[in-house]
Amino acid sequence: MFHTVRFQQSVQIASGGTVLNLLDGDAISGSVARHSLEMEGGGFYRGFGLRFSGNYTGGSRIDASGLPGSTTLRFAPIATFNLRLFADLGRKAKLVEQVPFLKGSRVSLSVDNVFNAQQRVTDDSGAVPLRYQPGYQDPRGRVFEIEFRKQF
Repeated sequence: MFHTVRFQQSVQIASGGTVLNLLDGDAISGSVARHSLEMEGGGFYRGFGLRFSGNYTGGSRIDASGLPGSTTLRFAPIATFNLRLFADLGRKAKLVEQVPFLKGSRVSLSVDNVFNAQQRVTDDSGAVPLRYQPGYQDPRGRVFEIEFRKQF
């Protein structure tokens, strides 16, 4: 597990120019969160395995520029989790004896974004700007995959 805390993140575009504090509402391309967490783990036993990973990004904001029509954007915290189960079929002697083709094969099931988490972005009025609609931010959402691998 890794916990990242950003104490300072600033940028100066040109020498003598304004220093932008990316942790306090200034932005050059997107928001920067002060806190983030990454975790990963798993286990393997007698040909079966499990992998688990998760990511958390804290909330952040981008302040309005002051120009007409500009608004502050607030990025809610988001946590996503991924899960992968797999079986090395080639390690199951009785199964390989019955179906020799399965020698050197593995089958897996994975689920990305298990809880279908989507980051919520709102402006000063509480509305979600078009560019930050969930379908544009993360069009895939939760993804299920089944994989079969075979070594020849």
